Amino acid sequence: MNNIHKKALSLALALVLAAGCSLMAFAQSSFEERLFFSSGDYDICYRVVPAQGGQVGRVFFLHGLLSSAIVWEELAAAFSEAGYLCAMMDLPGFGYSTREAPDVTPKDREALAAELMEALAPGEAWIVAGHSMGGGVALNIAAMYPEKVSSLLLYAPGSVGGSLHGSGLMRSLAEPLGAVLRFLVSPAINGDLLPRLIFGLANADLPYAMGYDIARVTAPLKESHTVQSALHMSYRAKPVDLGAAARLDLPILVLWAQWDYILSARRTRDIKAALASAEQQTVRGGHFFPERHAAEVFERSMAFLEG
Repeated sequence: MNNIHKKALSLALALVLAAGCSLMAFAQSSFEERLFFSSGDYDICYRVVPAQGGQVGRVFFLHGLLSSAIVWEELAAAFSEAGYLCAMMDLPGFGYSTREAPDVTPKDREALAAELMEALAPGEAWIVAGHSMGGGVALNIAAMYPEKVSSLLLYAPGSVGGSLHGSGLMRSLAEPLGAVLRFLVSPAINGDLLPRLIFGLANADLPYAMGYDIARVTAPLKESHTVQSALHMSYRAKPVDLGAAARLDLPILVLWAQWDYILSARRTRDIKAALASAEQQTVRGGHFFPERHAAEVFERSMAFLEG
């Protein structure tokens, strides 16, 4: 091989390497970048991780209570590598999305998610993955907007919202009570040890919590009006429609935690019964297993999707 050919080959390899590095950088920066989608009074923060190589599908992720889209980072990276476009939204009141407040005209979480899915992929259906509260929202989306959902991946699904639906007392007390509660919970939000202990309990893994970057959890919770917003959500948000969930006719995988100290036994029993026809499995770890054991969750999810 002459020098010209060697130089050409070296240049080609360098370009391929540079392109690969650029793709990796784009995938990383795209998750770190906060994008915003506006609907009514809401500005919804979301993140996108593009599919690597040829796209084979798309996954829309919904986080749980007191959490945010950041928890999907590892799982989204795995799905992206497998060829799935991944989108993750901060549900209203959490992450960096609009907080619920008296001057915010309520809009269903399900409607906001469906609008964002449509904006990102017009006319297309998504695999919808939801953890805890997000799993309940995912079930409602599948019932309310069946054309937007091809299958469901539910990780320890729960239900938050609607318990005080229409309560005038809660509407009047949400702001002053929220301010008091914000003061009371400030040690848990602003400290280090207490949040780690709580996180360790939620994961059933204290050593993991001690080494975790707890700011991933607490930083969004420090955003203004978060506690008051959670109280507003208690009467504004839709609870899971278990009757509609039982009638769903699409592939559903449900993964439950081996040690879940967060979900109530009664609510878990009700959801299991409603989803009796779904494929249900148990995964090691605690309630936050989708982040703690992302590799195992990905493998089980892919086995289900490809089975």
